[in-house]
Amino acid sequence: MLKKAIIPVIIFVVAIIFFKIMLSSKDKAADIEFKEHVWRVEQNVIEKKTLSPSITLYGKIESFDLFNVAAPASSQVDKILVREGQRIEKGQLMLALDQADFEPLLKQSQAKVAELHALIKAEDLRHILNQDSLLNEKKLLQLSKKALSRAEKVKKQNLGSISETEQAMQQVESRRLSFNMKQFSVKEYPARMEQLQARLLQAEADLERSRLALQRSQVYAPFTGIVAKLNVGQGDRVNSNEKLLSFYSLEQLEIRAKLPINILYEIQNNLLEDIKLTGIASTGGRQLNISLDRLSGQGQASGIDAIFAIDESLQPNLRIGSIVVLSLQRAAQKDLIKVPYQAMYGTDRLYKIVDSRLELVKAETIGEYQLQANQKIDNSVQQSQLLIRSDDLQSGDTILVTHLPNAFTGLKVETVSIDNSISKTQNK
Repeated sequence: MLKKAIIPVIIFVVAIIFFKIMLSSKDKAADIEFKEHVWRVEQNVIEKKTLSPSITLYGKIESFDLFNVAAPASSQVDKILVREGQRIEKGQLMLALDQADFEPLLKQSQAKVAELHALIKAEDLRHILNQDSLLNEKKLLQLSKKALSRAEKVKKQNLGSISETEQAMQQVESRRLSFNMKQFSVKEYPARMEQLQARLLQAEADLERSRLALQRSQVYAPFTGIVAKLNVGQGDRVNSNEKLLSFYSLEQLEIRAKLPINILYEIQNNLLEDIKLTGIASTGGRQLNISLDRLSGQGQASGIDAIFAIDESLQPNLRIGSIVVLSLQRAAQKDLIKVPYQAMYGTDRLYKIVDSRLELVKAETIGEYQLQANQKIDNSVQQSQLLIRSDDLQSGDTILVTHLPNAFTGLKVETVSIDNSISKTQNK
């Protein structure tokens, strides 16, 4: 019985001993070593400088000297000597209305003026006659008064009749009435002359208007320019003040573009301080030198229109309404940093490389930086870069140029030159 119970125990002990022997004789596995991935990227050593940022704007060519021709009176279009888009020299005849519609009105106005001049002369002669008549009427009145006095004396002496006295009184009143009427005519002379002079002025104004309408019936170019639009055709009947054509000067072209709100205060201060802002306008493969002239008198929620002068006297190839791209050079600012576009993450973030690892840095985008035509560039420098400002960056710091979608603070990198050779291996 005891012998049967000991046998299983012995088997169990032997099995444990065998398991430990097998476990101790097993080969040990090598420790797993995890190696951190290192990203090979391009770098840029920054430098803070005083630079002039630029901003890209989109504008439209306009002309503040746009000449709109309207019909001076109802008439018929007799001649059209120009075409839309045609360049016209100063003094050249562009359009003519039928002269037969204007000459009768001119003659009618001339006749009215001549009539009033004649009426004024007649009134002067009448006034001289009235003055002479007034003197005669005064003498006749005095004589009739004397006759009345004599008749009254005779009556008192019972030598005359009552009828003679009444007759003398009637004669006095008649002469007095005639005298008063002549006196009134003499005194009324200035008022009658003022009326005639006023009518003459009105007639002369109508005459001048008729002459001007006849003159304006033939449209001559007031300056060298381009016909913007023709609104009528030859033989058309037009009404007074109806638009005939539009014409603009080649010497008065300007560009209107909207300034964003974020730089509006800066631009306004520059204008107040008489700081000249210049730039380049590109249109149709051409580049024009421009300068900021003024700001619009009205603003909108999206900004205020800026008016740019074209710094070239004559531009025969430009047309109003054309869209142009402007690069405006703003005033110089201190502590700005040039960085490539791909170095920015969003509009306010980039990464600095410190001890082979990335470090997120906040920055303010100020504008663009355009290399001038006389500046030498190589394959490693973009012609257009961003200008930023950041208190977390100093001259000599290294920033990440390669745009990594998975970039984060602490990511390990090694920098390479543009030709892909390793410039600094950071594999620690």
